[in-house]
Amino acid sequence: MIENPAVPSAVLLRVLLSAEDEQLRRAFRAAPGLPRDVVEVMLVHPDQGVRAAVAANPYIDAEQRGRLVHDRRRVVLANLFGCRTHPDGEPRPLPDAAYEAFFAARQWANVAREDQPWDELRLLEAMNRCASMPHRLRQALARHPQPGLRRFAARFVGGLSAEDRAALLTDPDPDVRAEAREVVEDDAEIYAGIDIDWNPENWGHSWVFSSRLVEREAMERVVRGEDCPGHYRSALAGNPHLPPDLVAVLARDEDPYVRDRVSLRPELTEEERAAIDYRVPELTDLDEVAWYPYPARSQSPVDYARSAHPVRRRQAACAPGLPQDLRDALLGDPDPGVRVLTCRHQPGVPAEDLLRAYREFRGRHRWRLTCRPGFPTRGLARFADDPDPAMRELVVLDPQAPAAVVVGLLADPERCVRTTLARHPAVPVDDCSRCWTIPNSRRTPPATRPSRSRRCTESWTRRASRAGGDGRCRGSTGWLRVCSGIRRCRGRLCYGR
Repeated sequence: MIENPAVPSAVLLRVLLSAEDEQLRRAFRAAPGLPRDVVEVMLVHPDQGVRAAVAANPYIDAEQRGRLVHDRRRVVLANLFGCRTHPDGEPRPLPDAAYEAFFAARQWANVAREDQPWDELRLLEAMNRCASMPHRLRQALARHPQPGLRRFAARFVGGLSAEDRAALLTDPDPDVRAEAREVVEDDAEIYAGIDIDWNPENWGHSWVFSSRLVEREAMERVVRGEDCPGHYRSALAGNPHLPPDLVAVLARDEDPYVRDRVSLRPELTEEERAAIDYRVPELTDLDEVAWYPYPARSQSPVDYARSAHPVRRRQAACAPGLPQDLRDALLGDPDPGVRVLTCRHQPGVPAEDLLRAYREFRGRHRWRLTCRPGFPTRGLARFADDPDPAMRELVVLDPQAPAAVVVGLLADPERCVRTTLARHPAVPVDDCSRCWTIPNSRRTPPATRPSRSRRCTESWTRRASRAGGDGRCRGSTGWLRVCSGIRRCRGRLCYGR
């Protein structure tokens, strides 16, 4: 009911103010289209859980959510600066003034020291990890008048510009200078003599071989595959410090994952790339391009868009600000992954291309395409009899769908279709309960289906193995550490929606 756009504001406020169930209040965190008057009431609600729901809701206007920067509750600020993005996958950053007000309202004299309050330091770390925070604000911390914030920025001096890096290294505050110099020395360290774990049974130090400058002897040992974990070679294949002669050896490696990673090295010419026996993996996740190396700074997305390698063209499809002629060329690309990722990331895509991409793509996060601007909403009732359950779910987006068609889908054999169509404004209230009473159809018996957590862990572990990272599950909440980053796994991620 909360997600139904036909529900009046008075009803939503009555549910909100009378709700004692925390689970019901959490439903407001992901409710799209909440009226502004309901949001205004939630912003000043005495219950911190209600305010946290506003802070975490990616559908709510950033200007409204930004007013919570003055909230004194950690749970509210943690949700406000968390990494939740809009369902279309694009970040919705708070206004710059909101971040500036947050920094100005606090004293950061002891930040990054042991006596700094844990909550304050964790908030800064969460903000730095958040993809929605503009990079220019991270750079601004290096020039902030408060030394504590400059010292925190020194922790990530490697990602700053040369001017900001030099300013931190010569900062008048001794603590800032010491922090910056320590980080620079660590980043510049050549891992000579490091106690590398060569046990073939362990994950070991794949992160070292993926990005760091290591001794030539260690590189040759990995290339030869002598008494070392096999995934070290796939990690080394993407190392920017790998000598050309070892690159040529790995280009002929027997492991296809190694050859795939070598084929994506930015310094290779198109002729050298074509000589490698690489594979083009099927796109199974709208965010899967993050598993490949990012475009080199020395090359523009145009070079990637014109490459003969489909994966490089997929990377170009994810780059912001592509010219319209290149975008149109990628929309007609022979590789389905390129077409889908172009629809996922590029603005101004025609409605028919968005609908075609949704029909063609069957992988994870498929539903995000329906959140893209311009996705069609008229005439979707014609998919009520489509054999694909995800296509039948599109009927919920059609405001002119006949009530008989919508009510008929409440008896659909797939529960995902029934629960989705229950949000349609044309559904009578008395019929909403029908979607819960019909047994769900299963393609395989429940006893033979792997659990959701097992399917998820196996999927991410396979991907981490290809990337040379660590896909071990971290706790029951579904957090997985993969390579050097952290990916959050939700239940929806494990299904082909």
